[in-house]
Amino acid sequence: MFGFGFLPLGAVLLCLGSAIALTPEEESSLKEALHPFVLECADEYGIPEEKFEEAKAKGSADDIDPCFISCFLKKAEFFDGDGKLDVEKTNAFVKAHLTSEHVIQFFEAVGGECAKVNDEEVTDGDKGCDRAKLLFDCIQELKSKIGD
Repeated sequence: MFGFGFLPLGAVLLCLGSAIALTPEEESSLKEALHPFVLECADEYGIPEEKFEEAKAKGSADDIDPCFISCFLKKAEFFDGDGKLDVEKTNAFVKAHLTSEHVIQFFEAVGGECAKVNDEEVTDGDKGCDRAKLLFDCIQELKSKIGD
């Protein structure tokens, strides 16, 4: 069940397990807080646990439906009702559940760099699927910059 509890945040925010080292306590806190949203959205979009395990193993969420990611982001309140990234709520969640300074700084960088996805033209209105993909791409780019 670890995949269901952890990968979606990682999928959206770049497969954190491979990008950023979390403590066992941080992983547990994330799983506890986010697991219900993952299950709801996985059920809604018919995504089996194996799909998350495959994505986690590959370190990529490319095969995960962006509409699932949007569903998850909305339920976790990382996206607002208009399908836009809510940087303040995301940062508040991060600070409430994570303690590693480098992880918090990474998420602050994501908020600063990737809030631009809110200004992008999308074809699905407030559904958020397009914007979830844009966010994923932005985080991927940021991870590459930080990793260099």
